[in-house]
Amino acid sequence: MRRVVLFSLVIVPIWAQAPRFYAPETLKSSGANIDVGYYGAPFIYDWDGDGKKDLVTGQFTSGKVRFYRNVGLNNNPIFMGYEYLKADGKDITVYSG
Repeated sequence: MRRVVLFSLVIVPIWAQAPRFYAPETLKSSGANIDVGYYGAPFIYDWDGDGKKDLVTGQFTSGKVRFYRNVGLNNNPIFMGYEYLKADGKDITVYSG
């Protein structure tokens, strides 16, 4: 048992590597940075069923949910403006607190 513990303490850290992160990229829509204020929680999903991954994100200050349609490609998305998601013709609103 001691050998297993010793092996784990010595050998396993040698194989472990620090995670590598890519540089952050600011998402743009119609050439301008996407800014929903603060506490945005972006979600990438093919929302409209066209095979392209769209962007859906909340807007903290008003509680509305923005939908950015991808008019580009999945590996090079292009977002042109946004619309608020609706239910029964009314903007979906998610309140905090």
